[in-house]
Amino acid sequence: MRWNFHDILSAMYAVCVASFVGIGCISMSGPAKADDIEALFKHFETVVFGSEINDVDGATKIQKWISPIRVSVTAMQGQMLKNDGGGRELKLSYVRPDPAHVAMIRKHLTELVKLTGTTSEKTDKANGKPANFMIRFVPRLAMGQPFLDPNVDPQVLARLAAPGVCYFVTRAIRSGAMFRALIVVNAALPPVQMDACLLEEMTQAMGLPNDSDVVTPSIFNQASTRRELSDSDKIILRALYDRRLPAGTPAPDAANIARDLLRDYAGG
Repeated sequence: MRWNFHDILSAMYAVCVASFVGIGCISMSGPAKADDIEALFKHFETVVFGSEINDVDGATKIQKWISPIRVSVTAMQGQMLKNDGGGRELKLSYVRPDPAHVAMIRKHLTELVKLTGTTSEKTDKANGKPANFMIRFVPRLAMGQPFLDPNVDPQVLARLAAPGVCYFVTRAIRSGAMFRALIVVNAALPPVQMDACLLEEMTQAMGLPNDSDVVTPSIFNQASTRRELSDSDKIILRALYDRRLPAGTPAPDAANIARDLLRDYAGG
């Protein structure tokens, strides 16, 4: 069963920052020091231009959402059945998404839209406005199935699905404007892990694809189980979506702009 997220969501609209080497925590309520800004910048650069996937190159320019986001949420259940050859196969069927999962999506998406200034609109496939931000809850055994995204190398999907937790895939045109995101989640995750997974994947699908341990705490940390964005996460999101950093800006040029933006948002 497919839910149009706009039908669900009627109205959507002194952090501790420490370097990975342990320079200690600082308060973001006052002016940030030069070392703190540099740590934020390295964190930003790693998250925006790095890649979590082996053999997949990171971005070479700024990628972010320019067009409205149209979210759809689907859920599937699976049943192992005997096939004609005597083996077993997984039979999938659509089910109603769990309301608790939908509430998590609503909470995180509301904050992401507010922080980035992006807009959302109702999916209207008949008038050329299909969903472009898909969130799919599936059984673990189905997480790497090619039907989830026929445009992605099946071997890449299999690697992404191997941990059995959650993953995302995004696409952008040459200008850097993102036009499609797919988030796949193991439907059997416990609530706390589900919430943390959705927050991380939805945030990364906004144009911040990589992990980083340069700044903590952060949802981009390798072992993060955070269910809320840290202040440093919010600063990075605001900087990425600032109009002074347009989609398509080459990485070297983006570096100079990003430093100034991070300084502005961090109060440096």
